[in-house]
Amino acid sequence: MVAGEYLFQVGEDKHTLKAGDTIFLPRTIPHTFAQLSETGKMFFLFQPSGKMEDFFRALGNLSSPPSPEQGAKIFAEHDMQVVGPPLQY
Repeated sequence: MVAGEYLFQVGEDKHTLKAGDTIFLPRTIPHTFAQLSETGKMFFLFQPSGKMEDFFRALGNLSSPPSPEQGAKIFAEHDMQVVGPPLQY
């Protein structure tokens, strides 16, 4: 984390992270995050990148926020799956 405060859920475990903290998110374990602070900044690293570059290009090409169905389709096209309700905090 570069700035701000975030809540991450990795499987059933929840972690609150602040600037200077790091977290590992395994590709085979469902994970998500929520920004808790007014502003924030993160640095992501994907190893191997898989289809992540194409995923971010697809999101960047949208002219408006996707519907939940469109978002789920974009995720699926890049070997990811949207699971469960949004993270509650």
